[in-house]
Amino acid sequence: MNKKGLYLVENPYCFSGARHRYEDSWFSVIGVPFDNTTSFRPGSRFGPASIRLFSAEAEMLSLDDYIDVEKIPISDLGDVAVTFSVEEVLKRVETVCREVHEDSKIPVLLGGEHTITLGAARALRPELLLCFDAHFDYRDEYPQGVKISHATVMRRISEEVCKVVHVGVRATCREEVEYAHDRDFITSKKILQSFSESSSMLRRIVEEAGSLYISIDLDVLDPAYAPGVGNPEACGISTSILLDLLEHSVTDRLVGMDLVELNPILDCGGSSAAAAVRILFQAIAKSARKRCLV
Repeated sequence: MNKKGLYLVENPYCFSGARHRYEDSWFSVIGVPFDNTTSFRPGSRFGPASIRLFSAEAEMLSLDDYIDVEKIPISDLGDVAVTFSVEEVLKRVETVCREVHEDSKIPVLLGGEHTITLGAARALRPELLLCFDAHFDYRDEYPQGVKISHATVMRRISEEVCKVVHVGVRATCREEVEYAHDRDFITSKKILQSFSESSSMLRRIVEEAGSLYISIDLDVLDPAYAPGVGNPEACGISTSILLDLLEHSVTDRLVGMDLVELNPILDCGGSSAAAAVRILFQAIAKSARKRCLV
């Protein structure tokens, strides 16, 4: 058995009811039920199960481009077997994502907290990581003395792996602003005031890059659309606007994606999980279309 198999455990739910064999799939869904560095409201470790549960009941035809997600070959590999060690979890995520990539498939990670993106980035080595998030996650340490956590993950990625561009950011601290001052980012306010200008900037950034990884922290959405997150921030964008931004973001050079920070404990009625599923369906459909798979 390879390392990937050693690090995976079966989940009782299956994303979108996918029954495609791994060998035949173009996209491989991987859950990472980990939230050990969460600093406010824990519970995102239950996110992968909630996304799978809601995905099984969601309609799968995209009205934007009439792509039926059910026809796209998607496999579900289950969950990464997590431990209390963030470094060990990241190593396992890195191993799984690397082997999936070597098998010419696109890993789709379901979080779990945002820290897991570091493991995927280390494996896939994209030229650009596009981060849809209310926060920069650019702290050097958080809490004091801790170098790897959900609040430092994008700083580590920008130092170790690749360029990071934030979209929808609106909540930060002075340390993060100073680190970000010479880097590209698009605030939620700018998006809401001028979608055309923001989407053009986003398209230019993506076109200039090579391989691309997309990371979606669900708190990029306003709490009115996604209340079930650990660190909600007001004045965010809507689900519809996020889907429109993805239209300008997904390219045929996509090497991986994730959706993180859904907290089902706080998701009364399931609106956040439903939004997460729609976002994932649309991103997968757009990637398949760009690659002329459907």
